Amino acid sequence: MKRRSLSELLFVVLMLAASPVLAASSANGHERDGITTEGEGEAEIQGRDLSVARGEALEDALQKAFENALVEILPLNVSLAERQDALNQLAGRLKRYLVQYRVLSEMPALQAFFVNVEATFSVPQIREDLASLGITWEEEGTGKPVERFVRIEGVSSVRWYQELLQMFRRLPGMKTVTPYEAFGTSLVLRLEYGRTLDDLLAAISDLHPEEFSFAVGQADETEIRVSLVPGRK
Repeated sequence: MKRRSLSELLFVVLMLAASPVLAASSANGHERDGITTEGEGEAEIQGRDLSVARGEALEDALQKAFENALVEILPLNVSLAERQDALNQLAGRLKRYLVQYRVLSEMPALQAFFVNVEATFSVPQIREDLASLGITWEEEGTGKPVERFVRIEGVSSVRWYQELLQMFRRLPGMKTVTPYEAFGTSLVLRLEYGRTLDDLLAAISDLHPEEFSFAVGQADETEIRVSLVPGRK
């Protein structure tokens, strides 16, 4: 019961501290070569064959999953208008990017057919086509911001949550820190960082909070995983 109330409280704080916050799904997976998101689709039945309505609902669900994936892949400095234009341009190429998918649930109702899917899309191919539209990512070593995600496990209090935000915002080379996702005791931060990955890992290791220490786990160009350990090093 305590864990549930903490999750709800973290969610409220997240909404207050970082509006607007875009998250594709709490079940998202984000790897270097592929990104996995969920999408919910629907199609009107209107006396038609259920298989036709199901097929249209499936296409709608895959489209929604692709939209969620695109939101995560696009760089932070892309405007809403540019994001919508990119979606319009790439939507027709969905099958080119789709690696695999599975149907999580499907349900016919009185007026509509509903389908929920989990889909994996190719990040390199999406980025290649985005680059052809003039959308690019800043390279490391130029002193310009690079987008990174940090997943922190073990955030067991709202005070720790707030302290983490302040610590990361004070790191040398940090441009912006945005709360991206909070679920249970897990927190994902979206960073714009002007230095290399090694610099960021070193900066995290040099942090010395009063009530906990950091244990840096898996780290790559997409995501850094950090666990909080109660007590100081």
